[in-house]
Amino acid sequence: MVGSFEFKGIESKSLGLICQSVSRPILPAMRPQLVEIYGKSGVYDFHNNDYGTRQITMHIAYMGESYQDLRSRAREIAEWLNTRQWSKLIINDEPDKYYLARVYGPVNLETLYRSGQADIAFECQPFAYMVANTGSDPTWEEADFPWLTDLPWNMVKSYQFSATGVVVFAIKNPGTQEIGADSPQGSKFDIIIAGSWTTLSLSMNGKILIYTEAGSGELIIDSVEMEVKLNGVNKLSVIDGDIDSFLTVLPGNNIITVSGSGINVNVTIDFVPMWL
Repeated sequence: MVGSFEFKGIESKSLGLICQSVSRPILPAMRPQLVEIYGKSGVYDFHNNDYGTRQITMHIAYMGESYQDLRSRAREIAEWLNTRQWSKLIINDEPDKYYLARVYGPVNLETLYRSGQADIAFECQPFAYMVANTGSDPTWEEADFPWLTDLPWNMVKSYQFSATGVVVFAIKNPGTQEIGADSPQGSKFDIIIAGSWTTLSLSMNGKILIYTEAGSGELIIDSVEMEVKLNGVNKLSVIDGDIDSFLTVLPGNNIITVSGSGINVNVTIDFVPMWL
């Protein structure tokens, strides 16, 4: 039983809705890559199966003073649910996580005498995302920050460090999914480097990226979109190493090593943890 949810930044309670979940699958459907071989029983599994979207269905009920009032309420709800973009769906029993969701199918806002009800089927990206990213620096005054999260409160110390030479730094990914170039839409894993260097290398989980020219300013390495920008200018051409995959954050503990010459930088590991 779920009492409320938030979609597009609007709470269902603010619309006077009574809510409960109808279907919330714990796992999204797999998209298996199988081949049937003639004369051989069973199938051949390529073992690189990925996930499709998941569907979360919420039931809503609302009250009105008349049929006209109910229809007006129904149109207000329809406007709330209508979007051309993937939007955040937060369910109240997991306020520190969200799904990227859209409503593709029709919503039958059934009107009864003085009450209306409907089932809303949200088509969601397969993983749940943390509502906060590791590069944020929250303060106690931020009332909407989910302090009861799997992220450490002192995120500045946990995901940021300085380097003037070789530095080995440990970070933790509290999620259950790795984050990198194969991650779905809405994923985030940036390494933000501010300062100056003559040569610069970053290695993590068996992969390495090498920035092959001297530079200064703010360097952003986006391992999801596989982009590199220095002060907003594309610098992919000066990157060597694992440029076909970039770096990856694994679930649990991770070690990142920064090395090179002439280094005087501050480094921020900025990602959004994900869960099945």
